[in-house]
Amino acid sequence: MVDPDFRNLIELSKNSVDITSMKPDILRKLMDQNSLSMQGRKIDIKNVNNIKIDLGNHVLNARLYDNDNSDSAIIYYHGGGFVFGNIDTYDNLCRFISKESKLKLISIDYRLAPENKFPAAIDDAFDSFHYIYKNRDKFKIKNKICIAGDSAGANLSAALSLKSRDNNLIMPDLQVLFYPSLAPDKFSRSFMEYSNDYVLTGKSIEYFANQYMKTLNDIINPYFSPLVSDNFKNMPPAIVVSSEYDPLRDPVESYYKKLRSDNVSAIGIRALGMIHAFATDFEISETAKNLVKMVSKMIPEML
Repeated sequence: MVDPDFRNLIELSKNSVDITSMKPDILRKLMDQNSLSMQGRKIDIKNVNNIKIDLGNHVLNARLYDNDNSDSAIIYYHGGGFVFGNIDTYDNLCRFISKESKLKLISIDYRLAPENKFPAAIDDAFDSFHYIYKNRDKFKIKNKICIAGDSAGANLSAALSLKSRDNNLIMPDLQVLFYPSLAPDKFSRSFMEYSNDYVLTGKSIEYFANQYMKTLNDIINPYFSPLVSDNFKNMPPAIVVSSEYDPLRDPVESYYKKLRSDNVSAIGIRALGMIHAFATDFEISETAKNLVKMVSKMIPEML
């Protein structure tokens, strides 16, 4: 049964405008405004600072949260179909995760599609992780670095892990993926059962993919679709969270199984009663809030 707290959201989505008929810039404005309007009272964090990640040819905005003066950190990549979302729309979620995990958290504003198509977002995720690692003394990070994200941001977290491994570079100490978008899929049981009436639709998944991809060949690139990689050996340990009523559920759980089959330490969590994007809706669902809290508290235990 779907969490009752999401029933109104599901009904509203059925009667709302078809987002796939909207121009991406208009959609971005609408979705970001909706996200900001749904945020409740700011969760108190002792130190919150806007920072810049200078990658040489361009600069990314980022936000550093530090409530407990931790020497370990989470780098967070937001969701939004690669088209919308930013450090402001994710502010309260990042505050919550930082507070519950008792770790520093750095939220990254990567470049968005369609203005910046693949591989811009993964390049930003990859480069920002390695920038922070190389400058960890500047950020007072003396211990471990976890990467985390939801949906598109979880895709970037998985992809940057693959890219770091493939290039024999330092990898994150842990990857935490909330309902990641990992591969094209129209034939899994979860897609066939949940791609019409549970907020995230098959039509919108295709829309977002089309905004992000440059060519059809991108779909078979493991840095676009991490699940298509033929090798997951030596990947970072993982917490992989799927949502029961999510068209993306089955590929997410396949990713977890592939990690385990290649002897990667991984924990798989199916969030019962949850829909796609439950983490960002933690303020309207007590169950979603408790799930995000649980995962947040698991992170320092696995680092």
